[in-house]
Amino acid sequence: MQRAALSIAAAGSAAALLLVLRRRRDPRHRHLAWVARLMAEGKLPALREEMFVAVTLALECGEAIRATTSAKTMWKDAQGIDPVTATDQANEKLVTDTLKRRFPSHRVVGEEAAAEGAGVPALTFADPPTWYVDPIDGTQNFVHAVPISCVSIGLAMGGMPLLGVIYHPGCDELFVGLADHGSFLNGTRLQADHGTTALGEAMVLTDVGYERSEAGVRKISGMIARLMGANVRAVRMIGSTAICLAWVAAGRASGFYAGLHKRDCPKQWDWCAGHAIVCAAGGVFLRHGAQRELPFDIDCSGCVCAGSPELAVTLQREVDAVAR
Repeated sequence: MQRAALSIAAAGSAAALLLVLRRRRDPRHRHLAWVARLMAEGKLPALREEMFVAVTLALECGEAIRATTSAKTMWKDAQGIDPVTATDQANEKLVTDTLKRRFPSHRVVGEEAAAEGAGVPALTFADPPTWYVDPIDGTQNFVHAVPISCVSIGLAMGGMPLLGVIYHPGCDELFVGLADHGSFLNGTRLQADHGTTALGEAMVLTDVGYERSEAGVRKISGMIARLMGANVRAVRMIGSTAICLAWVAAGRASGFYAGLHKRDCPKQWDWCAGHAIVCAAGGVFLRHGAQRELPFDIDCSGCVCAGSPELAVTLQREVDAVAR
């Protein structure tokens, strides 16, 4: 299906879009069908439309990622390590334009627009509903043809993420989380790993981001050394914060940490959808650093995330020992 066709259909009702996709035997019908069934259960709050639109957009952006065989790469930094592609930009424009049209009272914050100078407004309880969009999380993977990247669309209200949609087209995996109503992977309810409480039993995910300073590299390598010294079962870097968080929600990983130094700190569009999905699956987010006693929010520069509270506290302690 042409990209514009699904956009036009997304402006109509969920039932109309499902009918179009079923008639065309579009594989996205399978994902949207289970989301529609979830909506039809009648147990969801007034975010049904937002969820369906976000899923529709994430699937369409995923198709664009999957269809791109070569991506012309531009660089957002002088060092040439923070990439952006035409697919990032087109995906963000599609999502931003559609969300603004469908929900004119909402605010939309996109990664690429922020990088071009639009900025990132601080999120407060008084703000309107705010969408955070990462059109391709894992762009380095994308430009190197590594099929581990995703689309991340999150909605925060009253200062907290409430809805998260992450689509990983390389594995055709759609993660959806809604606060107080659960998280789902391709229609199956998720449960974070509550049973792993010690590092010696844990699979821990992280990412180095774009940090290359001597101090930053020392902290990043020092944290890995501490984990190895604690006999951690495994440390993995997959190159996408959003997918890391989705995997914690799915119980594939025990925990995740990031934000040891300036340029390995995820941004709001990295956190928002993943936070909603992890927390709705029963996982835990904690700050680290000087403000560790405050509750986590998506303006945080760093956090730890785990399936169990015990492991989250342990990771928080280990990260604090290195990051201070």
